[in-house]
Amino acid sequence: MTVPQLQTSIHRISLADSVYETLVEAIVEGQLPPGTSLSSVDLSQQLQVSRTPVTELLQRLAHDGLVEQLSNRKAQVMQLSFEDISEIYEMRMMLEGAAAERAATRLSPETIRSLIQEANRLKSRRREVGWHEQAIEYDLRFHQILAEAADNKRMAEDILRYRRLVRCFCRMTGSEQNLLAALKEHLNILRMLEQRKPAAARKAMVQHIKQRFQTVRSQLNSD
Repeated sequence: MTVPQLQTSIHRISLADSVYETLVEAIVEGQLPPGTSLSSVDLSQQLQVSRTPVTELLQRLAHDGLVEQLSNRKAQVMQLSFEDISEIYEMRMMLEGAAAERAATRLSPETIRSLIQEANRLKSRRREVGWHEQAIEYDLRFHQILAEAADNKRMAEDILRYRRLVRCFCRMTGSEQNLLAALKEHLNILRMLEQRKPAAARKAMVQHIKQRFQTVRSQLNSD
């Protein structure tokens, strides 16, 4: 399987980070589907950078679980099994449950109110053009804010890593019904945060991720 032409370009904020984000987005958006062979030579030519940062970033992507390093020194986009997906959600439950518990005593009331208001606005305006994109963007930001509010850099980095893996196969669950259900679950979590109930916030987050896993599992079983 040859490497398709990537539709993104490198913005030189930091060369290593730019290459990484470009490859991540290509994988997440499906430009580089599971099983795609990745050649450092081809990628360096397409992205107009030297082979060194590409080789290093392929190793970083392998560490993140997005790329598989083969025995012949080649790499390919990871093909996740159902067991892999199950383990990813299990890790999310542990990490993000703990993050929500910590956020309950750390997240500012202003931030919580803002997230509640935005979630309610999205619920009431689901017929508007661009609603799906707004709902997905809110979901990403919601989880990122709670991860950062936990005030534990390593925890936040691991949460981001597992959520990045989820994005590789969650394109199929972006229906209006699924996004609305997720918004309601977000609001439940936010109510627990607003009431400063750490244990309840953890429980609500774990239940939210469990429900999203059930949706993914149902989709996989129907394919």
